[in-house]
This record gives sequence, C-alpha cells and structure tokens, in this order.
Amino acid sequence: MTGSAELLEALPRHRTAHAALLADILDVLHGSSPAAETQAASPPAEELSPTELRVLRFLPTNLSRPEIAGELSVSPNTVSTHLRSIYAKLQVRDRSSAVKRARELRLLAGRRTR
Repeated sequence: MTGSAELLEALPRHRTAHAALLADILDVLHGSSPAAETQAASPPAEELSPTELRVLRFLPTNLSRPEIAGELSVSPNTVSTHLRSIYAKLQVRDRSSAVKRARELRLLAGRRTR
C-alpha cells in the first residue's frame, strides 16, 4: 500500500464512477475510520433507508446532484427527494452538516487528517 494514497489523491473524483468509495478509502489510508471515532452521538430520529444511505455516501465527494443521479441511475429529482429526507432524519440543513452528522453517527468514514 506504500504510495497508494498519493496515487488515489491524484484521481479526479468527479471523473470516476466510484467517487464515494475513493473518498472512503482515502479516509482509511489517512487514519480515519468509523472505528477511530470516539464521539458518541445520538442516533437519528428515524433510520435512513438503504437508498438514502447510497445517496449519503456520495455527499463527501464533489459530485453535484445531477452527477450523483447519473452514478445511481436515477433522476436528479429523486436525488433531491432523498437529500431532503436525509437532512430531515439527520436534523441538518445542508450538505456539509449532513456529512459531519453522518460521520458522528458512523454512517460515513471519519474526516481525513493531514
């Protein structure tokens, strides 16, 4: 795995079909993972559906809503609907807050440390 982090960081995330996976791998390589989080966070009022979790995994990437829709083979309106539901369930108002809250709840890999 020596040198793999630099190689993966060089990949343009917006040009890969696996942007969310790439972000997760880089988080692990940089020493952040769900297991590394020590914060105990209260769970969301309502559990996220499997489809909402799929959309959630794309939020740390730089992909736009239409690009996420393309990756998931759904319409941009479907992505927007799922995002509204995710925001409501996580009790947040925007994408960055949703990512932060999802990491606290260990739904996403932890933030990179450099």
